[in-house]
Amino acid sequence: MGGNGPLGGSAVWLGPVLAVVIAALLVWRPFEEAVQQKDVFVAAGPQLVGELELAGGGSLRVSLAPLHEDARRQEFDGVALARRLALAEGEPWRLRLVALGAGPAGPLDGVAVVDGEGVCSEPILQGVLLAQEGVQDPLVGLFQPRTIVGERPSWELVLWGRAPGPGGRLECSWGSAELAEESEEEERERVVDGELVPLEGAEGS
Repeated sequence: MGGNGPLGGSAVWLGPVLAVVIAALLVWRPFEEAVQQKDVFVAAGPQLVGELELAGGGSLRVSLAPLHEDARRQEFDGVALARRLALAEGEPWRLRLVALGAGPAGPLDGVAVVDGEGVCSEPILQGVLLAQEGVQDPLVGLFQPRTIVGERPSWELVLWGRAPGPGGRLECSWGSAELAEESEEEERERVVDGELVPLEGAEGS
């Protein structure tokens, strides 16, 4: 008889309720940890900079950095792009060239980052087979080199490969530039939109 009273009814329901609570806690804990980890920023790597002297006079400021500042997003996109475009081992890099005077003559060709071991990275579409007919992969259009027209003309490309080691430099049809890790002073020269300008130019803007 006691099993049919209020206490007996509670005992019947207590088992399923506890099971649901425990399951919720088990699901929530890894979810909570993932949310907390998401809020922690991990830098993908340092920015490398250099200056390219043009044959006709003037120069370009060169910067090379991981495509994404956050290491987790950099790794995720690296894996996804390698699978999508059938790329060799590597990761994506953002190369930017900013004119510090008159812009260079002729198109930008033969872009590669090299070091003592050889070629480190090249434009991401370098080894990708482009569709001759039919639908083109949207990424092909997304990763085409960009020319940014403004007070200081600039060019931006996405490269694919490994980080350059000691002696790394940019080689292209406009010349070459040695690459070194950005100093604190050079970091202060950057303006809000990401362009690199001389310190006096930054003060005047």
